[in-house]
Amino acid sequence: MSKKIRTGIIGGSVNNGWASGTHIPAIKHLNEFELTAVGTSNMESAKKSGEAFQANHGFDNMEELAQHPDVDMVVVSINVKDHYKAVKAITPAGKPIYCEWPLGSNTTEALEMQEWAESRQLPNAIGLQARQAPAINYVKDLLAEGYVGKILSANLKISIDGMGGVADKATAYLFDRKIGGNLLTIVGGHNLDAFTYMLGDFTELSAMTAQQFPEVELVDIHKVIKKTTDDQILITGKLTNGAAASIHIQGGVKQQTGLTLEIFGDNGTIVLSAPASIQFGSHQLRGAGPTDKELHELTIPDSYYWVPDSLKKDSGFVLNVAQAYSKFAQDIEKGTSFTPSFADAVKLHQLLDTVEKAAQTGERQYL
Repeated sequence: MSKKIRTGIIGGSVNNGWASGTHIPAIKHLNEFELTAVGTSNMESAKKSGEAFQANHGFDNMEELAQHPDVDMVVVSINVKDHYKAVKAITPAGKPIYCEWPLGSNTTEALEMQEWAESRQLPNAIGLQARQAPAINYVKDLLAEGYVGKILSANLKISIDGMGGVADKATAYLFDRKIGGNLLTIVGGHNLDAFTYMLGDFTELSAMTAQQFPEVELVDIHKVIKKTTDDQILITGKLTNGAAASIHIQGGVKQQTGLTLEIFGDNGTIVLSAPASIQFGSHQLRGAGPTDKELHELTIPDSYYWVPDSLKKDSGFVLNVAQAYSKFAQDIEKGTSFTPSFADAVKLHQLLDTVEKAAQTGERQYL
């Protein structure tokens, strides 16, 4: 690009583990971007964070950050309950927006946010970075090329230790359904998006959810709170290609086994595994084609990496976010749509609504 995209991050605090651990390192590794501003809840932390990350400007006001002439693009990396307010505040600046997933606390908010961005023709991206992961794109292409033949079924299961019955004050919001960030929307959202990106959309589905932990102990403040979110999510259905699909997501598992995706075809099999949720990376791939007698490791070609070599050995946290940033830079410069947008986010919100409706009514839903 002719010049770097000067980026401001709302939520770019040294205390924000996700922004400081992924967004900021990604920006530092990419020639297309430059971190010029951070926004936090107060000026003291904004100045401290700006100095720590070598950003020239610190703000405690979202509008001022977005309007500043040294900011070309704004990233929203804060609690989901504040996404709507943030995007509403920065949209009038007329600059590209990258917002973390979930887009809004609910579909109604997400639709409004999509309208704000599209009515002003602003480049926009949603933080569903699994779509930019090398392994995910490789699997998508293998399936399209017929590696397994006709896809018969796909089974995804994931277990995590979080979002069960133990947490801390900082993550207590994950157990309040109204806020919109929970096991279904966050873990379910990222995994369902990657699943359908590789395999195709659902045409029909049934679902069941359960709450095995009705209360949550906040261990750092010795407090117990009521829980209004589920920790067991089971989905079965059929995809556009006719394949049968099943997904089981569970939280609060002490000896969790991570993620396993099995894709069975009439001529082969692909197995993708990871130690945690699909968007984090550290994916391992095994496969067997028509002439293979057993599964073997699949090596991801270098062409699926479009970031500097310094990131290729990253476990995936920074790598996948950097891959998304790299594609978004092309979208901004050339008007392309390589990164998932607010429209994609709304579609995913609506899919999650369908899952909830299926679970609440016990009736199969058709999409």
